[in-house]
Amino acid sequence: MTEFNNILYEDLIFLKKSFRDRNEVIEFLAEKMREKGLVKESFLSNVLKREEKFPTGLLIGDINVAIPHTDTGYAIKPAVSVVTLKNPVKFYRMDEPNEEIDVHIVFLLSVLDPKQYVNFLARLTRSFSKGDFLKSLYNTKDKREVLNKLSELTKEE
Repeated sequence: MTEFNNILYEDLIFLKKSFRDRNEVIEFLAEKMREKGLVKESFLSNVLKREEKFPTGLLIGDINVAIPHTDTGYAIKPAVSVVTLKNPVKFYRMDEPNEEIDVHIVFLLSVLDPKQYVNFLARLTRSFSKGDFLKSLYNTKDKREVLNKLSELTKEE
């Protein structure tokens, strides 16, 4: 699907990184996206503000995820940055905003077109319930493998 072309970058995939907390994870990923010219300077502060009001942690099971993002006005190009965490960090749950969960994988989204975001997010979240998708993402030691797995989501019909 052409709408998903060029949102995945191998140099925005990070494996088994350590962070103190969710803000540090988001800051790291947002800075990498900013360095690549994908987001505006104001992207980070707006992702952090949105995460406070509308948490993005998803309780999936053994491997939990968070999908922080912000409104479209802070993106220059659409992109997804991914990090697997050496040690989980706490994020508040999307469905239970007062409850914190351990998150193992973070997907930071830079959104230009809300429709594109909804489509990709739907495919991504559907994949969470498919077999060992998250376990295989979390356990891989190869960025290219993560890139390939996520690229498959962009090709589904």
